[in-house]
Amino acid sequence: MAKFIMVVGTSSNSGKTVMVSGLCRILANKGYRVAPFKSQNMSLNSRVAKEEGEIAIAQYTQSLAAKVEPSIHFNPILLKPKGNFISQVIVHGKPYRDMDYNEYRKNKDYFLEKIKESIDYLDKNYDYVIMEGAGSCCEINLLEDDIANLRIAEITNGDAILVSDIDRGGVFASLYGTMCLLPNKWRKLIKGFVINKFRGNPDLLKKGFEKIEELTEVPVLGVIPYNEDLVLPEEDSQSIQSRRVFGNIKSPIEVNVLKLSKIANFTDVDALSNDALIRFIDFGDDITGDILIIPGTRCSTLEMSLMKEYGMDKKIREYIEKGGIVLGICGGYQLLGKRLVDEDYTEGEVGTIEGLGLLNIETFFGNEKAIKNSEGILEICGKTFKVSGYELHEGITLSSEKPLIKLIKGFGNCGDGLDGAIKILDRDKRNTKVDNIDNVDSINKRNNKDTIKKDNKNKAYIIGTYFHGILDNYQFRNYLINIVRKRKNLELIKEDNYKNTFEHNMEKLAKIIEDNLDLKKILDI
Repeated sequence: MAKFIMVVGTSSNSGKTVMVSGLCRILANKGYRVAPFKSQNMSLNSRVAKEEGEIAIAQYTQSLAAKVEPSIHFNPILLKPKGNFISQVIVHGKPYRDMDYNEYRKNKDYFLEKIKESIDYLDKNYDYVIMEGAGSCCEINLLEDDIANLRIAEITNGDAILVSDIDRGGVFASLYGTMCLLPNKWRKLIKGFVINKFRGNPDLLKKGFEKIEELTEVPVLGVIPYNEDLVLPEEDSQSIQSRRVFGNIKSPIEVNVLKLSKIANFTDVDALSNDALIRFIDFGDDITGDILIIPGTRCSTLEMSLMKEYGMDKKIREYIEKGGIVLGICGGYQLLGKRLVDEDYTEGEVGTIEGLGLLNIETFFGNEKAIKNSEGILEICGKTFKVSGYELHEGITLSSEKPLIKLIKGFGNCGDGLDGAIKILDRDKRNTKVDNIDNVDSINKRNNKDTIKKDNKNKAYIIGTYFHGILDNYQFRNYLINIVRKRKNLELIKEDNYKNTFEHNMEKLAKIIEDNLDLKKILDI
């Protein structure tokens, strides 16, 4: 039988996700079998669990912190916003249906039963379950239908910790106001406060501690200092606003990531952060990077429409003309093709639209969603690497290009054992601009194999794949980086410079929490 502990917040981004990750790692290090849990999450960043089902990336990351295989039961309900107040509802890893809030609310009891199924599974298989709430735990206009916060702690007979971000200001008012607004039955579940992201001397907070404990009869369990060196995967695209530029600021290599309007799984680029400076760019920005990554998106047709509206399609073609390197992942791969065919408007209001025309591929929407942990053999310029990743895509792609990956397992382009596409263009062999697919094809046909294998400044690379996590495969990642390093006469990378980054940061996080919180009170509450 498991002990359930819930971490709730006074607001969004108060530190709940990080706190759950840290507690999971601490308990795992002590030899306990521990699971993270979030009954309902809303995120466009997701991963594939061991059951070949979809869960939020936060719960996937927390499972790595807990040193257990990620399960659909760690996040039984996932909401993926599609626009116009509609979300795709994922239940136990599989698409259920698209719903607006009112329809979702009316089906609350059904979703609550699915949540209870997962709670039963966790209770039987783990020693501790560290649960994460959503947003603020006391949104009084939503409390009646809230199935993501203290109602879940009540169901599990769990205790709760309330976290507040002091960096936002008003931390004591937030704690006190939250307690006052909660129904009495849920207020009693709060057994301790944690103050997060503090800069300075915690002794300055003592009088505040005394007063808040007097007012609420709830103890302050500790203060987590702000640590700028701690780097963990982000869950929400809103975090991009605070880190438009990140990674290795001293690196001579810059990677641009196109900030799509419905950007998804943007953490795909994190693996580049030790070897390159990473800059998110908007549709109206210029492309300044040595490599351009077009990431995943919840709505490819909308992104293509916006590219044309802002002229980004022309900028990408000009970038290729100058010998650029473009990697499209999932939705970004679809955008590289000739057409995105959406006759039934399953993607949204745009419908069928012409793509960038850089690859001779067409994508058709309306199929069942591919949710797979995938593996294959990637070939580029005569070199082969075994790679793994995960697929989360609607749409099948028909390609006349050389495939990037021969699948060992997975769905890929259209279930034919192949994934992605690769095209390499030689600027010295053409006199025309890359302004349509016919020019690209004619140029590519004039390239012979011996020329393609030479990585020089005159080559443009157009690469697409459905494999999220493709850059976690260090041999492929190093290959891309080394194309640029060779162009700049820099020493080539041979090692995996990202392999231990997550583990290093997770252990650092666990130590910060252990050093600054009264863990005995947390684990014994």
